[in-house]
Amino acid sequence: MNVLLRRALMVCVLALILAAIAAGTASAAPRTVDPDTLTPPPPPGAECTQTGNYVICHTFGDGSWANEPTFELSCGTVYSTGSDHAEGIRWYSDGLLVRRFVETTGEDTLSLSPTGEGPTVRTSSHRTSVDYFAIPGDFDSVTEIEHGLDTRMWLPGSGVKLRLAGIFIFAPEGTTHHGAGEFALNEEDNLVIPAKEDAALCEALQP
Repeated sequence: MNVLLRRALMVCVLALILAAIAAGTASAAPRTVDPDTLTPPPPPGAECTQTGNYVICHTFGDGSWANEPTFELSCGTVYSTGSDHAEGIRWYSDGLLVRRFVETTGEDTLSLSPTGEGPTVRTSSHRTSVDYFAIPGDFDSVTEIEHGLDTRMWLPGSGVKLRLAGIFIFAPEGTTHHGAGEFALNEEDNLVIPAKEDAALCEALQP
């Protein structure tokens, strides 16, 4: 066999090997999944792929609101204006949601005015949460474990910061909090403002 023929055969063999490797890599690549085939479907814009035993969806979202009633103080209703950004991952098995992770960062201002006028108090939050589904796909069966800063408020002119932070467990049977803070959460997961902090906020928010 002459040298040219030997080289040609080697090139053909190498091409076949590379083609086989490429085909194997392509077959092993994650397969894109239509989010609308999942229960419950992820938020718009989610990117979902089949990876092993799960369909994994990467989600994101930006929210904003203006002058929404948020909680009550002795001096009146508190209205919130702000925004938040969330990024998450969802795990689906057999098309049903079984676990969800979300990281959320938000900021807003509080006012006693339904139009946002007058003195305001600035707040921020940064938290992560993991949802576990006792019944796949059923949000009523979720136990959510949240870590981080649920709420921090800066009272203008005083340097005082009011906060609610730690580990929160939101389960069908109730809410549990382990951590620090001047606030609490009731059974409806709404802020409970003690008298001392109520007075401080009213003083900061009233003209």
